[in-house]
Amino acid sequence: MILNRRVLILTFCSIGCSIHLFTVINEFLKFPVRTDIIYDYPEKMIVPEIDIILYNIDLLNLTELYLKHPEKMADICRLKFSNLTIISNGEFNSDCTKFLKSYHESGFFIAKILTVGDLESVNIESLIFEYKISGFIRNDLCSIKRYFNAINTFIRVSCREDSKPIERRLVQNIVADDRFCIMHSIYHHFGVRLAHTNSSINPDEINYMAVDREAGENVFTRLRYRETVIENSEWPYQTNCRHYQKSKIFSQCLREKIFNSYPGMVQLEDVLHVGQFPADFKFEDFLSVNETLQKVRNECAEQVKQLQCIVETYQTQGRTYKEKGSDLGLICLENQIDFNVILKTYPKSTFTELLIYISSILGIWFGISIYGKLIDGFIFPAIPQRSAHIYPFIYM
Repeated sequence: MILNRRVLILTFCSIGCSIHLFTVINEFLKFPVRTDIIYDYPEKMIVPEIDIILYNIDLLNLTELYLKHPEKMADICRLKFSNLTIISNGEFNSDCTKFLKSYHESGFFIAKILTVGDLESVNIESLIFEYKISGFIRNDLCSIKRYFNAINTFIRVSCREDSKPIERRLVQNIVADDRFCIMHSIYHHFGVRLAHTNSSINPDEINYMAVDREAGENVFTRLRYRETVIENSEWPYQTNCRHYQKSKIFSQCLREKIFNSYPGMVQLEDVLHVGQFPADFKFEDFLSVNETLQKVRNECAEQVKQLQCIVETYQTQGRTYKEKGSDLGLICLENQIDFNVILKTYPKSTFTELLIYISSILGIWFGISIYGKLIDGFIFPAIPQRSAHIYPFIYM
């Protein structure tokens, strides 16, 4: 009976300990993560990339475009005006020009008749000066790169000092150094945003702060940013991230697949840099006229399913001030008054913690088994009983 009780205790403890260990180890092998939110008040501010978005219709010479594509340009104008003289005294019709510059209504019509060469020939050199103007207007430290798609042209202004990012000290959220500004001569509608170094050009107009300027106006655009950083963990942890730029990989995949299927054609919204494609390549809105290319998008989306390990973005905030003056246009970086947000993932449990858990589990079940054995082997003391003899009473 004692032997059976010991076997029962040992079996119970072995099963309980095994289940407990399996649960803990199985949970650990899923490599779960936890996320911490860190609010960081920086001591310095880095001058970011300044991205400017322009409408191609504002940059193109419509008269030259008409002479190159007379029938197509006439058809577009007659969508609005049935009887219209397109060219008068060597100039493109002003009514049609106004219609074409109603960006969202007619921008796609113009985009479809353009070639890569039409947009590469647009001169934007005069829009951003490249020399020092004053102590805080430092165009001389900045270089310009141009990108474009069929609808917009993008100017990225990158500013460096001795090939290093320019830093501005912050003392209790006050700029201790001089304000940093660049000067421009853009006189029509445009948008501006702050971007992280080496980030992709964002083609969505909604992500830019809109600015309007007319001749004879001084326009001062004052921007600030808040940085958001997301740091994910690599395999084998649950986030299973990858060190790459999702947007670049997706765009490159889509571009290559479209080129292989439709040589000489470029998707309307694909952002290109100068010299990337031959000048005679044309733009087409494939995704709206060819439903089969949705499959291409899905295939490219499969290539970027993994999370990006480090995602750094700037949330741009700002204001624009206008006044009548000497045609002065400035984009200035204001002092950073908001904290940065860092979302960082950590392992939910480490190998050291696992060893501690295992030791604790073994200790608990070992203690239970020892306790069972002690109880089983404990002999309760017997209480002696006295026997009483009753003698019969004999009456004499």
